[in-house]
This record gives sequence, structure tokens and C-alpha cells, in this order.
Amino acid sequence: MKLKKTSLATALVAALAMGAAGQASASVYAGSSLDVSNLVIGFVNQNTGAVITNLSPNFTFNVEDSATLNGSTQAFAASCSSLLGNCSAVSPVLAVNAANAPGSSLTRANNDYTLLGQGNGTYANSNAEITTAQLVNGFPSESQQVAEAELLVSGAGQASSNIQSNTTWTFDFVIDTNTALMSLSFVANPEMKADVSLIPPYTSGLAQANLTTNFTLSREGVPLIVWSPNGAGTGLLCGFGLTCNAAEGESLNITLGVGPESESAQHSLGTAGTNFSLIAQGLTEGRYSLTLAALTSVNVTQVPEPGTLVLLGGALAALGVGGLRRRREEKVAA
Repeated sequence: MKLKKTSLATALVAALAMGAAGQASASVYAGSSLDVSNLVIGFVNQNTGAVITNLSPNFTFNVEDSATLNGSTQAFAASCSSLLGNCSAVSPVLAVNAANAPGSSLTRANNDYTLLGQGNGTYANSNAEITTAQLVNGFPSESQQVAEAELLVSGAGQASSNIQSNTTWTFDFVIDTNTALMSLSFVANPEMKADVSLIPPYTSGLAQANLTTNFTLSREGVPLIVWSPNGAGTGLLCGFGLTCNAAEGESLNITLGVGPESESAQHSLGTAGTNFSLIAQGLTEGRYSLTLAALTSVNVTQVPEPGTLVLLGGALAALGVGGLRRRREEKVAA
């Protein structure tokens, strides 16, 4: 009888071991990062060609990041404004701690905006900052953000980093000339990857990497220009009476989705940044606000492998039958 008990226990341990081995052999990964640098905004009097400097801008900056792994989340948020005077004059102007989901086997350090890559463990993390700001320290504006997650076992992970709408790079100004021209230029370097690599007994995984970037120019609260660079020049909406021209080096509004079978996709991975510019003519006197909203986010899911579950269920059933038989034999012997 001891031999049967030992054999059944051994079978259960073997089933668990085989399941663990299967879980360690597959990867579902997604990463999305964005670096915006050399962002400069200017206004020119279209009648005289003179640069407009008496704009008296007000601004608010906001950054946040979050990371979730199997329902456990870590998140941070921070803001600063010209009204409070609490933006840092040295780099970074505004930053938050890196968000590392509880239970992650890999930890992102603060101010690290690189993609850590695939095959490093089961984790979800993100980070974001405004490195420099034209209105704070006189340098061209720069922001950095990243979101990344990987599963080597069954579960779900999400991460996101935001330099968010109607609070980020928001400038209020009054144009007191007949018409004015606004120019905006910057360099953007997005890097994205989504990958599902399945090895039996894994059967299914989903990975998604997202990037959205939008600029909105409003007058007295009414949007006049909405620019969502998509690399094709079709993401620009220009209000009545204005003339708008945009140059886009690549798309900054992308969703990469792969799965449920093994599949991989990437965008601009390991390449240099490209140039972007927007010129808007015909702005009349009024109060305007310019907003930049940028979001990087990822989602990964790995489902339990049926083969391992069946094997484990069989071992548990065998152990139960063995226990029942042993109890019957003990009653007969008594």
C-alpha cells in the first residue's frame, strides 16, 4: 500500500513539474516607448514678420504611470504649473517613480526609458517624465515615456504611461495682431514591439502595444486644429479660415496586436527619431490653448494550457481513487 501511495504522489509531482516546465518555455511580450525632443513652439505676426513675444502663457504639466500584473497594481502621478510655480528649473522638469507591478520578476529603474526586452521574466512596468520645457527653463521641450510587460506563465499584465491631454504642454496666450502664424516642430522616436512565442503545451496568447499622440489648438475652448500624426498626412483637421501644413516622419498613432498563435510585429524598433512640423496661418485675436496628449500602453494575456490541466486533473483523480480504495481495504481488514 505504501508503494501505491508513493507512486500516486510521484505522479502528481510529475504533473506539476511538467506544467511548470511548459509555462517557462513560452513568452507573451509587448513594449511601447516614445521620446519627443527638440519641441519648439513659436508665433509670428503675419503682417510684419516679427516674432510675437508678449504672449504671457500659463501652463500645466501632468505625468502618470501605472503597471498591473494579475490584478495587482502600482501607479504614480505628478503635476506642476506656472500658477503654483512648482516645476523644476533643472532636468527633469517633472517626473514620477517607475511603476513596477507587484510580483514582477524584473524591476525598471527610475528614469530608464529603454525597452528592457523579451525573455527577461514575468513583469509589467512603466515610467514617464517631462525632461525639459521651453516655458520653464528656456530649452526645447522633451518628454520620455515607456510601458512594457511580459508573461512567461499564465496570467495577464498591463502597463501605461501618460503625458496627458488638456494638461500637458498647455499654453494660453492672446494674439493682439490682425493675423498670426503658429509654428511647431519636434523630433519623435517611437519604438514598439508585440510578440507571442508559444511552445507546447502553451496554446494561446495575446499581445498588444499602443501609441497615441495628439495636438489640439483651441480658441476660447473651441478646437480649431487637431493633429494626430499617422505618417500618411491624413490625421490633420484644420478649422475654417485657417491654412495648415504638416510634415510627418512616421506614424505616432499605432496599435500592434498579435496572437492568439505565435506571431510578432514591431514598429520603428532600433531606429533613429524623425522630424515633425506643423504650421498654421490665419490665427486672429483671441485666447488660445495648445495641448499635447501622448499615451503608451501595453496589454498581454497568456491562457492556461489545456494539456497541462488535463494531466494535472488526471493525477489528482488518480490520487483520489487511490485514497478511496485504500480506505475500503482498511474497512474490510477491520
